[in-house]
Amino acid sequence: MTEVAESSPESIEFLRAKLRELKIQSRDELDALRHDRDQMREYKQIRDDHNKEVKSLIESVKAEREERDRINQEITEAKERRKAIHAQLASIYDEIRELRSNLVGSPSTDQRRMMRRVEELEWKQQTEQLSRDEEYSIVEEIARIEAQLVKIGQEKEKQDRISEARRLARKLKEEASEVHEKVLSLSEQSQIHHQEVVRIRPQLEEYKKSADTAHKNFVEWLKKVKEGEARLKEQRTQIEDIQTKLRKQTVEKRDEERDEQRQHQKAQERERVESAVEKLQSGKRLTFDEFILAQRTVTDDKKRSKKKAHDAEKVEEAAASTTEAKATPDFEPDDELESILDESESKPDTEPSSDNETEQQQ
Repeated sequence: MTEVAESSPESIEFLRAKLRELKIQSRDELDALRHDRDQMREYKQIRDDHNKEVKSLIESVKAEREERDRINQEITEAKERRKAIHAQLASIYDEIRELRSNLVGSPSTDQRRMMRRVEELEWKQQTEQLSRDEEYSIVEEIARIEAQLVKIGQEKEKQDRISEARRLARKLKEEASEVHEKVLSLSEQSQIHHQEVVRIRPQLEEYKKSADTAHKNFVEWLKKVKEGEARLKEQRTQIEDIQTKLRKQTVEKRDEERDEQRQHQKAQERERVESAVEKLQSGKRLTFDEFILAQRTVTDDKKRSKKKAHDAEKVEEAAASTTEAKATPDFEPDDELESILDESESKPDTEPSSDNETEQQQ
């Protein structure tokens, strides 16, 4: 059997053994609690760090998407502008064809040949991607043929309108080419930002998964910490209860010892008094202290006896009379003490010792 089981409950030995056992358990529980708290803090730190990374990556993805969307909006606007330019070019070429078809007179074979050549060049200009040199060569050839046609057909005004329309068409084609280059450049930039979003997303998912796992572990260790704190609190409560009981029993034991000591002192005092009175009554030799003690004791006894007699007399008077009367008892000399003192004075061998006489004279 253990030390605790062998002792009776609530005894000091039992309480002390239980206190030692609880303190050992409390220290072990505290060590385990510290370990659990360290684990909890570690997972909390991992969770917080990875959540910061997740937040940072989310901000990066957001910024990349916003930039990509802004560029895509510019691409959309550029495409709309390019589409509008192409529509305007088609309208201008329709106007040129209409003006040329309204030339007055029956053109000669050369005129028809030149007009077909102009149409071929214009068609090539509309449908093919030409270099600047090729474009310039076609424009010059068309201008040369049209100059000849103007001379031939005497349609200078119409030819001027046609020439003006062609100049506007060339300007619009240059603008359309610039817009097209802008679309290509913006598309490349948009793709770069899109690829950055694609690159960040796996990292974001990895950090998020790690943060979720760390949080799950943190919650598990937090539960262990709370359970350990509850057990430790219960153990400390039991320790405080036992310490309170031990203090109470210690105080009670000390009070009992003091009471026993006081009772012992009183018993010794009574023995001294009884011995002194006995010596006084029997005429034996007394020390000065014994003489004073015996005299005081006999006097106190007489006073208590007189008081009891006086109280009894007052009770009898109160019962016999309806009026209030104050009785003043006569003083009765202590005959017994006087006889004892006279007897002690008549016997030399019962007088106080010489040492006590010296003390009395002093």
